Amino acid sequence: RGCACRGPSAGFAHADCLAELAARDEWIIVEGRGEISRWMHCATCRQRFTGVPEVELDRRRWRLCRDAPRSTDKHRALARLAATLLQHDEFDASEHLWEESSRCAADDDLTSAVDRASALHNARRSRDALEILTRIGPRMELQENVRTRAKYKKARSAALAGMGRLDEALPFAADAVELTRQTDGPHSVNTLDAMCLHGEILATIGRIQEAQATLGHVLAARTRLLGPEHPDTRRTQNVLRRVASWMA
Repeated sequence: RGCACRGPSAGFAHADCLAELAARDEWIIVEGRGEISRWMHCATCRQRFTGVPEVELDRRRWRLCRDAPRSTDKHRALARLAATLLQHDEFDASEHLWEESSRCAADDDLTSAVDRASALHNARRSRDALEILTRIGPRMELQENVRTRAKYKKARSAALAGMGRLDEALPFAADAVELTRQTDGPHSVNTLDAMCLHGEILATIGRIQEAQATLGHVLAARTRLLGPEHPDTRRTQNVLRRVASWMA
């Protein structure tokens, strides 16, 4: 398994088995724990599968889905593989797959556009990400799916922040927190991610006390849910220390 988990479920899993599970259903119910986790995350530590295993899993998922009767299944598998390749700096292969996935997708598939923009931002191409998000903005404001709107708001906030346009990024970040709370609850991994981005933007524009309150809440929740040694917990600690130094 390609994560750094050393918890009670640490061990090995066949890539083919994981890919088949992913192709059947995007979500895994973690047995005995009453919670739901995306299949590409470790059920114990929530870290993503990294490096070659992650790419290989997405490639196998695409091979299983390419003959699927529904075009949306093929599109999602292609889009996920394209995003993974982009994160690993395989730009040409990723662009080819994005083009192919757009042919599989419905014209109004806004989720695909948001996923592509997020992948571009993660690959340090915030300007390209913002182009996509600005183009779909008017349609996204009419989107009834709250989870899709939350993803859009968070992606646009991150892209604007990546370009230094923090005053514009702030309201999108605040909206993302509120929408994610509605869909995932106040203490979910996604909600904490959105809150962390919001807190960092607040700190950068000088609203230090608000930032400390937001990031302090994130740190307490991540320490409780993930443990003090988890990378997300440590990252939040480092951000809080940096903010405290600005206050001083």
